[in-house]
Amino acid sequence: MQTAELVREQPKQTIEGKAAPTGIKTMLFHVHDDESLDTRLQVALSLARVFGAHLHLLHVNPIEAYTVADAYGTLVNRGIVEILEEEAQKLKARIEKELSSEDVTWDYEEVTGVLLPHLIQCAALADLVITGRQPQVRGFDRPAITLIGDLLSRVRSPLLVIGDETRDIDLFGPAMIAWNGSYEAANAMRNAIPMLKLASQVRLVSVEEPKHQQFPSTRAMEYLSRHGISAELTERPVLAYTVEEELLDQADVDRADYIVMGAYSHNRAGEFLFGGVTRSLLKECPTSLLMAH
Repeated sequence: MQTAELVREQPKQTIEGKAAPTGIKTMLFHVHDDESLDTRLQVALSLARVFGAHLHLLHVNPIEAYTVADAYGTLVNRGIVEILEEEAQKLKARIEKELSSEDVTWDYEEVTGVLLPHLIQCAALADLVITGRQPQVRGFDRPAITLIGDLLSRVRSPLLVIGDETRDIDLFGPAMIAWNGSYEAANAMRNAIPMLKLASQVRLVSVEEPKHQQFPSTRAMEYLSRHGISAELTERPVLAYTVEEELLDQADVDRADYIVMGAYSHNRAGEFLFGGVTRSLLKECPTSLLMAH
């Protein structure tokens, strides 16, 4: 089952009479009904207005909910099917009602299948993917941290994970870059350029020893300057705190609206077993994260 609905396009947005910034023109919004859905939607709308971007909302009914296994094989559980389809229609109606009065272009797609492949397919032609960190409600859905990890590993578009304390993102407020000199950090920073160009302040925070960096902080600063971004460099040694605590402390001091960071600079299996900055911040983080692998 697959439905898609296209809403008539609105005029492109402008900022103080100027053309909308370039770089983000299609955003993929992962629809799943949890406590942070409304917040994620407001953030997505804010970004869409600023960039004049189109918002593609994707709701995947998990195929796992439709089947049960017994001695005779796999059967479709019609009772669960009816319940999920009813809930999906209510959710769609609620979101469409809210979006009907918004000044952005959007479309809503509802499919039934395996979640990850559908997200990966839609993300291929998206400049930004927006999702949440909360676990899914039903037992057959995979935990949010597992899903986000898979997306980061397999999707080339940057992923915006909304912070636990985020109510909206001010693109014209302060932003922070978590820098460890890795390919992943460089990729995340490069993907974030359209947003960083709008920030009132950009701070690049290095919390790793320089000898471990493949790309020194100075090269990152030079790269930003060539894009017209005047950033401040802060090097924080890891003393009594962990790397993630250092990052969050600096983000709190700056009141950063979001943190740009590379994901899984180390082997992902190693991060799962021994911790890691990516895993820690995916589990909980007050500030929104713009991540790329």
